[in-house]
Amino acid sequence: MTARLVLLAAMILPLLGCGKNAIHFMREGGPVAQVPAVEQTATLRKLWRRDLGAGYQKSNFLLTPSFQAGRLYAAEPEGRIYALDAESGAVLWKRDLEEPLAAGVGVDTRQAIVVTREGEVVSLDTEGGDPLWRQKMGTEILARPVLTEKQVLLRSGDGQVIGADLESGEILWRVRRSVPALTVRGLSAPLVIDNVALIGFASGRLSGIDVASGAELWSARIFRARGSNEVNRLVDIDSDPYQMGDRLIIAGFQAQISAVSLKTRRIEWDAEHSTLRPLSSVGNVLLVTKDDGSVSGLDIQSGAQIWEVDALQGRGVSGPFGLESRGLAVVGDYKGLLYLLDSASGELVGRKKGGGGAVLGIYDSGDQDRFVTLSENGSLTAWAVGE
Repeated sequence: MTARLVLLAAMILPLLGCGKNAIHFMREGGPVAQVPAVEQTATLRKLWRRDLGAGYQKSNFLLTPSFQAGRLYAAEPEGRIYALDAESGAVLWKRDLEEPLAAGVGVDTRQAIVVTREGEVVSLDTEGGDPLWRQKMGTEILARPVLTEKQVLLRSGDGQVIGADLESGEILWRVRRSVPALTVRGLSAPLVIDNVALIGFASGRLSGIDVASGAELWSARIFRARGSNEVNRLVDIDSDPYQMGDRLIIAGFQAQISAVSLKTRRIEWDAEHSTLRPLSSVGNVLLVTKDDGSVSGLDIQSGAQIWEVDALQGRGVSGPFGLESRGLAVVGDYKGLLYLLDSASGELVGRKKGGGGAVLGIYDSGDQDRFVTLSENGSLTAWAVGE
């Protein structure tokens, strides 16, 4: 128990903002596996690379790029926001706010939204990057803003969910939830289904909030804290809720992965896996990067583990990204290496050096055979599968 507490403390202190490399907690503790040998039957090709500016070596705030209508909208920690052509990586416009950012980028066809570290929400016109409005929220926003038809949804570190008017930034409603004394730094972004925002909290609860009014329609406990101390009792839902058909997949730190029926709101199955990373899928296989860096494929019907790749343990493995048309998944590690996996068997079928330090995230770029990676040095790189 003592050894486990020491390992957990090594992981969690950076998450609370006490460490230099807070965003790379998955490299803390435990032995690092050697780079596995891979029989290359699938290839990755670099399409373009764009340096966004300041990197993430000293940042606690991950700024997520977003794809919209042939463009990628991206930002970097010191305040620069970009609109890039997704095909070529060409800069369509750049705006420098000259102040550090904490969250972004939320986007729709008209607006790109970021949040400063002072809790001010900034809306930019997607066409040319011109400012549309700015609004202070009075709290620290940590999750990527989510835009609906009329609102922008925001989540704060002190347990608030805020609905702001998309045209002006005016606060329309707030939902407040108590926050445990010790939590993992970071928050999951809301998932909106049929005008209901699904929110996972650090307490292990999931709530459904009416987007228009802010009324909490229901709340359900998904994970229960276990253990005799605050570290062992962490059950934060920091991975974004993930929809697969009529199921909602919820993942908790030191807890489980649970499949919740969207029709009945009942838990259909639980799987004993802990993760803070984003989830993905290919077909009926749910893709999970666990806290130790191993990658698993779970059957969506039952939650049973189909395969597991433990050859990447301790390598700071990113969340997986499913390439549906290829039947493949891709993950990255803390040395900038990308790995292709067969989604049916888990076999490693490709490897490519990406450069730029740790792969912090893998994101959609609008094409089933393509994706972009965000690296530790602040670069965004586009990749394609195949020749």
